[in-house]
Amino acid sequence: MKPIPTLIAAAIALALVLSPMVAFAAGSITFSSPAAGSSFKGTQSYSIAGTISPVPGQVDNVFISVKNPGGNTVDAAEVSANPTTGAFSYSTVTGGNSYWTTGTYSITAYDSYGATGSTSFTYTSPTSAPTYNVTQALVDIQGNLTQLKSELTALQSVMSSDIKGNFTAISSALASITNQLNTLSTSLTTVSTNLGTVQTDVTNMQGQLTTMANNITTLNQAVQSAQTAAQNAQTAAQNANNSVSSTQTYVLVVAVLAAITLVLELAILVRKLS
Repeated sequence: MKPIPTLIAAAIALALVLSPMVAFAAGSITFSSPAAGSSFKGTQSYSIAGTISPVPGQVDNVFISVKNPGGNTVDAAEVSANPTTGAFSYSTVTGGNSYWTTGTYSITAYDSYGATGSTSFTYTSPTSAPTYNVTQALVDIQGNLTQLKSELTALQSVMSSDIKGNFTAISSALASITNQLNTLSTSLTTVSTNLGTVQTDVTNMQGQLTTMANNITTLNQAVQSAQTAAQNAQTAAQNANNSVSSTQTYVLVVAVLAAITLVLELAILVRKLS
């Protein structure tokens, strides 16, 4: 365990905020140690352990921080989680510097893919405060800076990998969209060509309909002329029939007159003979 001044605590807190941005799938972390309601006093060994859910199934790191009642980070670590079970563990001690004051302490943890969890315990400070060692504090600061650098390097690696993967996915999506647009353009060209052919067929059909209309008009005129000629022929036949009737009447009258004349002549002849 290493005491961490406010500046280093702020840097680690910044890493805590930025790291979930590259998470692939959010999950949760359940602590098995320290147990709920645990209490420690003075300098005492304990472990921070838990399980990630869902199980990461691949290389995963867990970033742990312990804060005192005032919100100052008094302990921090990065440990590896078991890819198969999601279990992790970190052994440390309480106390050791002036940051460890009596009160409730919070433990928070997150992994490389955004799973988070928290728990707490109570701590009682011994009556006599330990002497602060400036040399040891500087050593602790150097160690914490090294740890922070390692965490930032890991964060950069994850972010670079994630961004590269996203660019690859975007490139594939754009290529697919381009292919679909090319197919759509070809389909539109085919439809345009077909519409041109249909328009030509409609124009030809319109010309044929116009010719048929003209032919029907001519035929109608011919039928009307034939009808007029038939009416004229009927009138002529009626006139001829009337003429024949008049002629027959005239012939009959002439025949009657001739018969009468013959009878009279015969009568005269008979009278002369008698």
